[in-house]
Amino acid sequence: MPTNYPWFESLTDSVFALGAAAREAQAAYRAAVLSCDAMDLDRLRPVDGEIAIPGRAPSSVPVRPHDHVLYRIQDIHRTHRDELETLYSRAAQEYAYGTAWAIVRVLDGHQPTAVELKRTRDGFTIPTELAPVPPTLYGLERWTGNTALEHARQVLECCDRAGCYGNELAAQDYLADHEAADMHDAWDTARGLPDAAYTYGRHAEDGLKFALLKARATHTR
Repeated sequence: MPTNYPWFESLTDSVFALGAAAREAQAAYRAAVLSCDAMDLDRLRPVDGEIAIPGRAPSSVPVRPHDHVLYRIQDIHRTHRDELETLYSRAAQEYAYGTAWAIVRVLDGHQPTAVELKRTRDGFTIPTELAPVPPTLYGLERWTGNTALEHARQVLECCDRAGCYGNELAAQDYLADHEAADMHDAWDTARGLPDAAYTYGRHAEDGLKFALLKARATHTR
C-alpha cells in the first residue's frame, strides 16, 4: 500500500473486507443448508439389504449398509451446516459492529486507518460502546439511508434480545408449557441474527461513505 494512501481509503477497504468475509460465509452457509435439506431421509427409500459381520454375536438389530451411509451423510451435512452457521454469525457480527465502530470514530473526529476488533478463540469482543447492539448513530440524520439503517438496528436488537430471553428460559429448572413454547419462539427469532447483522452492516457501510464525505472533500482541496 502506498505510504500516502489516505486514512479514509484504508478504513473503507477494511470495512469492505469485513463485508466480503460475511458474504462468503453467508453463501457457504446457505449452500450447506440446501445440501442438508436435500439429504431428507423422509424422502429417501433405504435399501433393506443386510450384511453379516464375521465374529459378531447374533443381534436383533440388522446391519444395513445403505442405512448406515445415509445416516452418516446426514450427520456430516448437519455438522457442516452448524459450523458454517456459527462462522456466518461471527463474520456478520464483525461486519456490523466493525462498521458501526468506524462510523462512531469518524463522527467523533478521529481518523482510524482500519477497523479495530479484539478477537478471541471463540470469536470477537464487542466494543463496550456498541454493546449489546450498535446504538443509534447520531450525525447521520441528513443521510437518506438513515431510516433504513435505524430499522436494521432495531431488527438486530430484536434478534439479540430474543436470544437472551430464550437462554434465560432454558436455564430454568422447570418450564411450564407456555414458557417452553416462548423459549422455542425466542430461539426461532434469534436464528435471524446473522442475517440481521449482515443487513445492518450493509446499510452501515453506506452510512460510513456518507460520514467520510467531509474527509474526502477536505483531502481533494
